[in-house]
Amino acid sequence: MTDMRISGLMFDRGIDSITYAQQDAQAMLPERGESAPPDVGSRAQLSTLLDKPSIDDFLDTATRPQIANRDLLVPSRFREALDNTLQQLRDAAAQWQSPAGTEAPAQGRDDELRVLNRATRLLTEEVGLRDLVQMYRSALYQG
Repeated sequence: MTDMRISGLMFDRGIDSITYAQQDAQAMLPERGESAPPDVGSRAQLSTLLDKPSIDDFLDTATRPQIANRDLLVPSRFREALDNTLQQLRDAAAQWQSPAGTEAPAQGRDDELRVLNRATRLLTEEVGLRDLVQMYRSALYQG
């Protein structure tokens, strides 16, 4: 075996490990509910430099849905948007209700009111199920 030494360094082994550490950046956890979605997380600098695009990367980007508002991927912001939508549906359904003492709504208006009420009911059920899941998750965390 050839002795490969350059000024006291031995080159008989490859890279043992790579440490990703930045001295000026402090690792802090995000506020509760404000973490970034997992698909936009940070990548190691070395893998950013060395990874070449593959067919898997192409398929991943081709099949990934295009999201106009990426803030909805944050759980707290999604819940806020869900609550706002539910309130808007309830307000719209209340406006479509015919006041007492007036004639009955036309057939088309009645169908639209029925659709609004059904959407409100489904969204209310969705919010209730999400609350139930959150309650069960909290119970599991508490032990």
